[in-house]
Amino acid sequence: MNRAPAAVETADASPVTELGSNDLADPADTPAISVIEVIAGVHRVTMGTITVGYVQYTGDRFVSLLGTVYNTSVEVSQTLTLDSAVRRLLLA
Repeated sequence: MNRAPAAVETADASPVTELGSNDLADPADTPAISVIEVIAGVHRVTMGTITVGYVQYTGDRFVSLLGTVYNTSVEVSQTLTLDSAVRRLLLA
């Protein structure tokens, strides 16, 4: 005879969950995002030790390129600021 914990038994029989301190993501475990200008007008975006892609400045806009190798990267967006170009790259 197994019984469900008291916290799970509610009037509508839907399970109730509570977050414990171990259920939250630890910011120390999140890899660091770095943006480094490797050549004039081209920034490499890395997350930890993994290259996510590149951001190229074309004179009036920033082009986000997804891929680990610059020559074979694929364009995913064009924006007006470096910050938004990096965000779009990380969301791609």
